[in-house]
Amino acid sequence: MVKNKIRLRDKVLDRFKFLRVALIIAVAFAALIVAAAIAGQDNLFRFFLDPRVPYQTYTPPTQPDYNDPASWVFAPKTEIDQKDTHIFVVTPTIYWGGEDWNTSLSDEDSNDRLLREAIPNWAGPFRGAGHVTVPKYRAASLYSFLTARYDARAARALAYSDVLAAFDKFVADIDSNGPIVLVGVEQGGLHVLGLLQDRFHDQHMRERLAVAYVIDFAVPLDLFEAGLKGLLVCKTPQSTQCVVTYNAFAEEDDLEITRFRERSMVWDQNGRLQNTLGRALACVNPVLGAAVHDFAPARLHLGGVAASGLDWAANPAPIPGQTSTQCEEGVLLIEAPRSKSLRKELSLGKRFKPDPFNLFYADLSKDVENRIIALKMKFETEGRLAPPFGGMVELRDSPINKTPDSAEDNE
Repeated sequence: MVKNKIRLRDKVLDRFKFLRVALIIAVAFAALIVAAAIAGQDNLFRFFLDPRVPYQTYTPPTQPDYNDPASWVFAPKTEIDQKDTHIFVVTPTIYWGGEDWNTSLSDEDSNDRLLREAIPNWAGPFRGAGHVTVPKYRAASLYSFLTARYDARAARALAYSDVLAAFDKFVADIDSNGPIVLVGVEQGGLHVLGLLQDRFHDQHMRERLAVAYVIDFAVPLDLFEAGLKGLLVCKTPQSTQCVVTYNAFAEEDDLEITRFRERSMVWDQNGRLQNTLGRALACVNPVLGAAVHDFAPARLHLGGVAASGLDWAANPAPIPGQTSTQCEEGVLLIEAPRSKSLRKELSLGKRFKPDPFNLFYADLSKDVENRIIALKMKFETEGRLAPPFGGMVELRDSPINKTPDSAEDNE
């Protein structure tokens, strides 16, 4: 009887040991799968977003007609004072990919993201500074910024062609000589760089540029000796006809910083996308409003806003003192914001997507106000360029009648 109990106990113990080993193996296997998924999440994210259609055979979405108000979030203001400020905003990526290389203007999810996230967070800070204009455009998909393939470059070029057409319509419609502000965020920053090179080489246009904001996108310093010649990085909070640019990272984000510094692609003066590998990048501290290496403590931070979902007319309350800032080798190093609403979420592909908040909302509002005031003062103290000549005048040969100089010549 005792022996039977011992055997039974041993069998139970053996089975328990087996189940424990099996459980340990299962947990270890699951952990291995999770670790592999985390390590390969970027590739997994790319895999699901790849349209798998060569651009040569791809049919892009219908081209926007900028004579149609439906092609604008906010159309250009036409009945205005000639001295008014006009702000042209190019929004960030609103379509991730999977079917198309470029965003369709009729895509419901993209339009919802545009109106719910992009406009409140990135056009909102500038609405008190002047008339805000925001075109809809066939933005390149997020996937097209995760590969250097020809298809991805073609998608970006198509998006820029829309932005260029919208900007030309904007300039024609406002018909003024007041200050202009350009704002481009993430993908929009790439397209603003194109506008600066293609439309602001003209002195009369450049004279009107209060400031151009290229946010969350790379700006190589060597562009200021080429396609951006005549413009500068904003050296002080009162500088005008200059560029404010930054991309914020935590100091420990080594991989992301390297990716930004070495794998960003920007337009050159010939309209080609060139890599930033080995090129020094510009950085303007949005808290200090200057291209300096000085450390800005959190107490100087005017405030961030998680504005997603807010109405255009709403005045959000910024959360100040959230982070310290310092420009270091072309990137803006920050502390983790204290408010969770101003931090990136941890999810698949989230680090590639535009932020659904604006960490420097109040700082940008104050910055643009300062620069517009400074430009208007410059107009008053230094005067303006003479207006450009109108159309060409055709010159024709004029007959010359000889004046008689003697009586004989009169005969």
